[in-house]
Amino acid sequence: MSSPISDNARHILARSLPFVQHHKDRIIERMELHLRGAVGDVEPFGQSEVAAMLLVQLLLDQARSLVESGEVAAADGIRDEHRALEIDGRHYSRFGDALVPILRDVLGASVPREVAVAWCDTFWAVVRHFEPQKEVASA
Repeated sequence: MSSPISDNARHILARSLPFVQHHKDRIIERMELHLRGAVGDVEPFGQSEVAAMLLVQLLLDQARSLVESGEVAAADGIRDEHRALEIDGRHYSRFGDALVPILRDVLGASVPREVAVAWCDTFWAVVRHFEPQKEVASA
C-alpha cells in the first residue's frame, strides 16, 4: 500500500516533528481558541478544548507513524471516541482550515510555508483514512 502523503511531505514531517512536538501546548491553545470562536456558546463547556487536544495529539501520533512506516497507524476506537465526544466533521473542517495559519503563527515566520502545508496535508490524509466506510449494498 502506498503512503497517503508524498515522500516530500514525509521528509518535511521527519525534519519538523520535534519542533512541532515542542510547540504542542501552544498549538492546542490556539486551536482551542479558534474552535471555540467558531461556535460560540453552541457547544458544551470544554468541548472545543477537548477537540483541540485530541485532534492535535491524533495529528502528532499519525505524523510519527507516517515518518516511521509511511502508513497511518491503526487507532482502534478513534471513530467511537470522537462520536462519543461529539467530535465530528465540523471540528475536522475548522481544525483543517485553521491548521496552516496557526502553525505559521506558533512556529514563526521563518518556518517555510511548506512545513505547515505538509502538516495540513497529513491531517486531511488521516481524516480521510478514519472516515467511516460507506456501506455498499450488494445486489
